[in-house]
Amino acid sequence: MTKNVIVIGGGFAGLSAATALSEQKLSVTVLEGRQVLGGRAYSFVDPQMGDSVDNGQHLFMGCYRETLKFLHRINSLDHLEFQPSLSIRFVGNGGRQAAIRCLPLPPPWHLYTGLLRLSSLSIADRWRLRHVEKALRQPTPAAELDQITVDEWLTRCHQSERAKRHLWDLITIACLNEDPKVASAATFVTVLKQAFFEDMDASRLAFANGGLSDLYVSGSVNYLMNHHGTIRTKCPVQRLDIRDGRVEAVILRDGGRLEADAIVAAVPPWALLKLIPDALVDKEPYFRQLNQLTYAPIISIHLWFDRAITDDLFAGLLDTHIQWLFNRSKIHKDAKTKEGYVSLVISGAHHFVSWTDKKILSMAIEELRRLYPKAGDAALLRSLVIKESHATLSPKIGTESLRPAWTSPLKGLYVAGDWTQTGLPATIESACVSGHGCAELVINRLNQKTSKEAAYA
Repeated sequence: MTKNVIVIGGGFAGLSAATALSEQKLSVTVLEGRQVLGGRAYSFVDPQMGDSVDNGQHLFMGCYRETLKFLHRINSLDHLEFQPSLSIRFVGNGGRQAAIRCLPLPPPWHLYTGLLRLSSLSIADRWRLRHVEKALRQPTPAAELDQITVDEWLTRCHQSERAKRHLWDLITIACLNEDPKVASAATFVTVLKQAFFEDMDASRLAFANGGLSDLYVSGSVNYLMNHHGTIRTKCPVQRLDIRDGRVEAVILRDGGRLEADAIVAAVPPWALLKLIPDALVDKEPYFRQLNQLTYAPIISIHLWFDRAITDDLFAGLLDTHIQWLFNRSKIHKDAKTKEGYVSLVISGAHHFVSWTDKKILSMAIEELRRLYPKAGDAALLRSLVIKESHATLSPKIGTESLRPAWTSPLKGLYVAGDWTQTGLPATIESACVSGHGCAELVINRLNQKTSKEAAYA
């Protein structure tokens, strides 16, 4: 008999889990409360300019192995464009530039060839980078690293304030979406090890050459349809039907009831808690501690100018409130605006999320024109500010101990999401790691159940 699995949520975690389950010939139903799939990483077409707009700009890396496995499964890898080797340009006041350009050498020598030529750091700062490598080679328990901030860890590694401001802070906030003086060092160290010290390809950056939804949503839908899966949008789940410590079904908001042999909840923590009875949340530490998680906002500022303001594909911005610029006219192969469409990112945007769009835009334009003189002569045709107040889990000190395992205390319920216990920051890769992890747990459990049923037949 075919086993039925329900996946609640249609983002990266949910769709990676659903397609992995379908790959093993399980009957999968994806339930999404919104009108479209995509979760917290989606795109839409701007009605005025016709360009695809992401709700938040995402970078991919060669070390995103579970993400790449997912995209390969749904035949979407050609939507990613990888750099030949790690290359990052940094732009400061008046257009002053510096860059990391790594040569094709074994790790960590490829990274050294890039960092040792980074002119935004002093010669002494570049020499002191060896202390970071030494610290990464020491086996330090994650629980210990979770008790100090990234800034404190970098200070222990003898990194100067200038090196932090012009290199490490940008990397930290891009990876963790949080201030280095607040973020725990635990997942930061994991990222550095995976991205820069495993192999040369792991550090390569990649961009989606179209909108985020084009990258993985349509491919997932096609895959699930071809494997007899079911996708139901505008189908919010009201609660889980729990009997004797087991989740037997989901109750939909319209009153419908869907039974399943296993359920994967791939929704944010606050959404998961709404599915569980309050009494059970209070009783079970697994669920109760989710109320202690905090979140970090991201603001994306999309700007359309009447001309190109830079030839950079993307750049880290120095001594500004904005950390990154992405040239979407060049990144998107089918961009309607052939030049002049850029997006700016403010990560860990706690201070700015309460600002009005007009105030954010004014600040962004002022800083952009200070860094890119060509922007001063360009006319702004359109602007769009997108705030994601709960964009990611905030990896504050002690957060790692609060992140839940994929197996819940309720039999038949598995929990996926970038915020679960993956050992990684709350990134797309973390979401796919959790999705594939839950799928493997479900498959193993159902196979064991089938074997037992056959033994008693």
